[in-house]
Amino acid sequence: MRHIWVWLSALLVSAALAGCGGVSQKETEAAQEDQTHKIGVLVYNLADEEVMSFRSYLENYIMECFPDVEFYYSDSVSDEEGIQEFLALAHENGVEGIMSFLSYDLEEEVAACEEYEMYYLMASGTVAEDAFHAVEDSPRFLGVVGPGTEVEYQAGKEMAEYFMEETAGDSYLIYSGGAAQGNEMHRIRTQAILETLEEGYGVTFDTPAEELALTEEPVKLQSGSLEVGIYPGFVRLDGVREGAAKELDSGAYDSAMAVLPVGPLVEEARGSNIPLGTVDAYTEGNQTLFNSGDLNYVAGKYSSIIGPSFVVMYNAVKGYAEDFRQDGKAFQIQQGFWSSSSAEDYSEKYSLASAIYVNAYNFEDLQHVCRDYNPDATLDDLIALASAYTYEDALARRGE
Repeated sequence: MRHIWVWLSALLVSAALAGCGGVSQKETEAAQEDQTHKIGVLVYNLADEEVMSFRSYLENYIMECFPDVEFYYSDSVSDEEGIQEFLALAHENGVEGIMSFLSYDLEEEVAACEEYEMYYLMASGTVAEDAFHAVEDSPRFLGVVGPGTEVEYQAGKEMAEYFMEETAGDSYLIYSGGAAQGNEMHRIRTQAILETLEEGYGVTFDTPAEELALTEEPVKLQSGSLEVGIYPGFVRLDGVREGAAKELDSGAYDSAMAVLPVGPLVEEARGSNIPLGTVDAYTEGNQTLFNSGDLNYVAGKYSSIIGPSFVVMYNAVKGYAEDFRQDGKAFQIQQGFWSSSSAEDYSEKYSLASAIYVNAYNFEDLQHVCRDYNPDATLDDLIALASAYTYEDALARRGE
């Protein structure tokens, strides 16, 4: 995996300036003379391919297009204690704002950022409504950019519908990831899969889907002809991966759906040949799994989808935070997923998702909603750009 990252990074560095053709020499020199703004990036797993693709976009494209920015990454963080340790360390290192890709206690995280006088943004994710409303008035909390409850639910629903229609058999395995550990995205996706299966088969399990999604132990369910297994936990972790792979290889299921990345699971479960889907991201690893026949369905984000989130933070650290609030409060901006159910479709979308010279959100797109470049830029402009996340929207921006 590391050799892919090194190769991609080198290639992107050599091409990034060409991709930022809208940046003049004068603008570059002025930015370099200006203060360098340090932005922290809080991540759950540095080795995760989605995290790596986001990092490549930020460090090898954004930093070339915006020379007055640098990024300060966390290590892999798996609990609230780790988040608080990183926030303190970021403050000590002069970070002005945090682009976060995980949250365990949003109120505590925002409180820490208020103490450290740093901005905080959920850059690509979903938080519970009560958690959002608890901090929406904080001037240090910028908001949330990401799928939101409805889109997360729809992603799980559409994946379940695909497997009910396209695969034979009535037995399904669901990998619920961190749903039981407070991961709101995983919880919603899992609940959606369960409720869609119940509706499709015209049955109801004894325990509500909302509760089943939160199971901390593997469970097996049956109602009528429908059989479902739920396997919780992060499949990348030792102690979870082995058991998860054994379940996939058991022969007890006709198809499997995961609400998190499945690469480590497939590596472990070499004997499995049942159809498998995931809500994850458009990454090289998933393309390989599609091409090998190990993966049949993907719904996910892509590297440059976080471009508008970067602009949110960039405007804030440049002094325009108050101009990009919604009625004086933090905002919620919805972005959804691309999806593919064939290797051919995945390949077409991945080409745009990972392109060097042409990508879904490029400098010209972002420049338009940056106050430093466009004094007339508004929150409505930023929302419109972020909301135009679909594959068709991206093709239209690139004139294809």
